[in-house]
Amino acid sequence: MREELLRWMRSGQVTEMVYVDRHGTFSERRVKLIKVQGEYVVAWDLNKQARRTFRIEQVLACLPINERFRKRKAEIG
Repeated sequence: MREELLRWMRSGQVTEMVYVDRHGTFSERRVKLIKVQGEYVVAWDLNKQARRTFRIEQVLACLPINERFRKRKAEIG
C-alpha cells in the first residue's frame, strides 16, 4: 500500500481512500495526499476541509478519482 500511496501522492491527483479506523469502523474519504512519513500518510480531507493523518497499515484501498471512474465505465461497457 505504501508504494501506491507514494505513486498517487506524486501524481497530485485527488484520491479516494478506504480505511478502517482504530475502532474497526470502515470509512471512505476523498483526500489530497500530502506526504508519506514512516507508518503514516498525511492528507487533506476534502469533505472535512482539514488535515488528517492515517496509519498506512489501516488503509485498505486508494485510487485516484479519475481512475476509479475510468474503471467503472470500462466495467459497464
